[in-house]
Amino acid sequence: MNPTRRLAAVFFYAVALHASSALATHSGLSGFSSDFLRDYDSAQKAVDQSKSAEPFVALLERYTNEAEKAELEVSIGLAYGQRTGVVDPAKAVAHFTTALQYQLPEKTYMEVLMWRGNAQEQIKKPNEALMDYLRGLLACSYHDLSRGWPEIQSPKVPIYMNSLDPENGERVRDYNTYRKFIDFQRFLLMQRFFLIEAVKRVQPEVSKSDDQIVDILATLSPDSSRFGTITDWLKSENVQPWP
Repeated sequence: MNPTRRLAAVFFYAVALHASSALATHSGLSGFSSDFLRDYDSAQKAVDQSKSAEPFVALLERYTNEAEKAELEVSIGLAYGQRTGVVDPAKAVAHFTTALQYQLPEKTYMEVLMWRGNAQEQIKKPNEALMDYLRGLLACSYHDLSRGWPEIQSPKVPIYMNSLDPENGERVRDYNTYRKFIDFQRFLLMQRFFLIEAVKRVQPEVSKSDDQIVDILATLSPDSSRFGTITDWLKSENVQPWP
C-alpha cells in the first residue's frame, strides 16, 4: 500500500476508535448493563414510531443503576426538547433538572445547562434561562480558552491496523487521548460562543445590568475570581471561534 494512503487509513482508524464510544447514548456515562442497552435501543426506535417519550419514561421504573437513570433523564429531556412530535419544553426542564442531580461528565453538564436554558426560554422563563447560561459560562471559565481554535495534527509516528508491534497499541491510545483533549477544547470554545449569544439574547428581556449579572453569578458560585472573566467575555465582541 502507498505509505501516504496507509497513514491516512490508520489515522482514520484512530479517529474512529476515539469517536465510537459516544454513538449510542447522550450522557457520556458508562457502566450500562447489556439489558439496559438493548431496552434503550428499542425505546429509541419506539419514541420515533410513537411520537411519545413514554418508551423512555417506562424504563425509569425498570432500571435503578444511577448511570442508567441519569442516561434516561438526559434522553427524556432531549426527547421533550428536540424530538419531532414529542416536544414539551416544560417536561424537558423537569427531566433536565433531575439529570443535573447526578454526577454527569463536565461536557454533559454544560450541554444539559444549555438545553435546559433553551427550554426555559420557550416557556417564557428568561430569568431561569439566564442563570443556566451563566452556570455554563462559569464552567467554561475554569479552562484556558485564550489560545483559539486548535487544529488537529496527524500522528508523528505511524499508527497501523493489525500491527504486531506491541508499541502500536500504546500509540493508538496516546493519539486518542490527544484527540479527546482537542475535541474537548473545541467543544468548550463553541459552547462559550453559544452561551454568550444566549446571555445577550435574554439579557434585554430581564433588564439586567453588568452589576446585576455579577450579583447573579455570586448566587451561583462563591468564587468571585471567575466573575471578571465572564463579564469581560460578555462585553467583548463574540467572534465565532471555528474557521
